[in-house]
Amino acid sequence: MTTPATHPTTIEAVVDRPAHGGESIALLDGRVILVRGAIPGERVRITLDDADAKLWRGVATEILEPSPHRIEPACEAAAAGAGCCDLGFVDPAFAVELKKDVLLDGLRRIGRFDTSELPEPTMTALPPATGWRTRIRLGVDDAGRAGLRMRKSRDLVTGVACAQNVDGLMDGLGEEGAAPAGGELHAVRDADGKRHALHVIGKGRKRRVTQVEGDPVAVERAGGREFRVPVDGFWQAHRAAADHYVRRIGELLPATPGGRAWDLYGGVGVFAAALADIVGPDGKVTSVETFADAASVGREALTDLPVEFRTSRVEAAVGKLGHKVDLVVLDPPRTGAGDQTIRAIAAAHPSRVVHIGCDPATFARDARTWADNGYRIDSLEVVDAFPGTHHLETIAVLVPSK
Repeated sequence: MTTPATHPTTIEAVVDRPAHGGESIALLDGRVILVRGAIPGERVRITLDDADAKLWRGVATEILEPSPHRIEPACEAAAAGAGCCDLGFVDPAFAVELKKDVLLDGLRRIGRFDTSELPEPTMTALPPATGWRTRIRLGVDDAGRAGLRMRKSRDLVTGVACAQNVDGLMDGLGEEGAAPAGGELHAVRDADGKRHALHVIGKGRKRRVTQVEGDPVAVERAGGREFRVPVDGFWQAHRAAADHYVRRIGELLPATPGGRAWDLYGGVGVFAAALADIVGPDGKVTSVETFADAASVGREALTDLPVEFRTSRVEAAVGKLGHKVDLVVLDPPRTGAGDQTIRAIAAAHPSRVVHIGCDPATFARDARTWADNGYRIDSLEVVDAFPGTHHLETIAVLVPSK
C-alpha cells in the first residue's frame, strides 16, 4: 500500500515481528510502525496515535487476516483499559515463542552478539496461563476503591476482574470504602489460601500503614521450605515460579561440597537455600539484599543452613565478599546488574553463574558485560512467568570463556 502525501490516521499493513514492550513491528513502504494488539504475520488495520509523529505508533483496530495463534481475550480489566494483560489475545503456547524472538533480538541489537553463536534458547511456559498471580499492588481512589492502573495512566479501573489473579485475590476490593482513600493496597493470597491486604500511603516518615485484612506477613513456600514474607515484600508473582527457579538452580549448578556461593539480590533467601543444598554443610552461602526486612525473613527460615545474610546494595557489597567464589546466582531488578557488579563478580572467578534477568533489554546489556569480562553464555532459557503479558524471564548460565 502506498502512503498518501498527507499523513493518514488509519493505515493497513502486515505485521512483521514482535518488539519489546508488547508491541509488534509492521513495515509500510520502508517505514516502521509499532502496533499494539497484533501478532506477527497478521494483516491489520491500524489507527495511529499521532499521524504527525516521527515514529508511528498505533493500535490494531481491525484484524483483516488473523493469525492462527489469536485467541479470545479473557481479561475483563484489560478490556476496560487496564494495562495488565497486554498479550491476552495470543495463545500462551505461542506467546513464549514471541518472547524468545524478543530476547534474541535484544541480544543481537543491544548485546551485539551474533545470535548464531549463542545457544538455542529453551522455552518454558509456566502453567497455569490464567489465575496465576498471588500478589498484586493496586491503586486506591478517593472513595476507597482499589483497582488496576489504566494503560500508561494513573487513573484506575475498578470493579472488574483481571485474568492473571488467583481466585478471590481482588474480590470486594473495588467496592467503595474497601480501603483508606489514596495510596496503594497490597493484596496477597498466600500458600495456605488466606488473603491479606495492606494499605500504604506516603513515604519515609510520612508513611502510614493500615492492615485492611489478614496479617502483616503471608506464608509462602518454595523448595520445601516456608517463608513468612511481608505483604508488601517481594515474592515471585506466578504461583509456580519460585519452585521452578529453585529446581532449575539445582539442575544447572553442579554439586560443590564445601564450596563458596553468592546469592545476589537474594530477597528472603529462596535461592540461598538452593545454593546451600549444593555446597553442603561444609560450604558457605552469602546472600546480599538491599532490604533488611527480607534478610530477617531469610534468617528465620534458614537457621539450619550455612547461609550468611548481608543487608547492602549489591554493587557496594560484592567487591568485599572475597577474592574467590565457586558459584553465583544473581536475580537483579529490571534495571539489571550493571557493569560494576558484573566486573566484581567476574574478578572473583566463579566457575559457573546463573543470571536471572527479568527484562530482555537490560539482560542483553548485562550479557555483553559478561562477555567483555571473560564469560560466555552456556545455556539460555526463556520462562513465561507472566502469561498474558509481554514480560518474560531469562535464565542464563555463564561460564569462563577459556
